[in-house]
Amino acid sequence: MKNINRAASFLLLFALIICFANDSFGQKGLTRLQASTDSTYGYTAENPLKLKKGDQGKSIINSEKFLARLKTEDDQSLTYLFRVTVNNPTYKEPKIQLRNRFSGMPLSGKLGLLDKYVFLTSATKDTVRIFVDIYNKGTLM
Repeated sequence: MKNINRAASFLLLFALIICFANDSFGQKGLTRLQASTDSTYGYTAENPLKLKKGDQGKSIINSEKFLARLKTEDDQSLTYLFRVTVNNPTYKEPKIQLRNRFSGMPLSGKLGLLDKYVFLTSATKDTVRIFVDIYNKGTLM
């Protein structure tokens, strides 16, 4: 009887782990987003998607998960081609720049950079460029 209870407990725990393995904390906020009415949202460096969620590592992982699920309005899937880092045209450098003496990075964590992701649509083979800011928080649509 004791072994049966242990086995049942183990199976229940295993089933719960499997159920929640695909849903991370960062993804819960990305399930029900409002559609943007701005046609430049995410498509220009001046108006990027703001995907800061925790530290930089988590922000990168969450942005990749978010972008992997995107589709076009006519339900075409997007194939990832490459990512490049570009300068943020709206970044204003602070008057007093405090830097980490070991790494040289700003203590504010804001570098004035954006990630530009380039995708190819599945049917029409059009190129789609999406700009992502993982350093600043904002409303995600």
